[in-house]
Amino acid sequence: MPCLELTTNVRITDKSALMRALSDCVCKGLGKAETYMMVIVNGEVPMLFGGSEEPVAHLTLRALNLKEEAVRILAGDLTAIVQDRLGIESQRTYIVFMDADMGKWAWDGRTFA
Repeated sequence: MPCLELTTNVRITDKSALMRALSDCVCKGLGKAETYMMVIVNGEVPMLFGGSEEPVAHLTLRALNLKEEAVRILAGDLTAIVQDRLGIESQRTYIVFMDADMGKWAWDGRTFA
């Protein structure tokens, strides 16, 4: 049920490896099975941050029942992956963590509520 979306202005040469690394990171961080993990990667998107078009990333993680400790750890782990694999400095990476309402998240035609 977690869904991670990465948007960046950087060209991504190996999207598959990046998606797998991000999926593994989130699943381990949340203790969730990869069966329900979704990763969306958008590369080469025009983006401006701090008045500059230098490499930048924006990530959004949506999940059910996000715990504060997991969010703190994932913030560092996801930032490290983006920096290591895409060369984007940590100061140019935003991550938004969204705890979804079970009644407003659906899979297989029904909500989790």
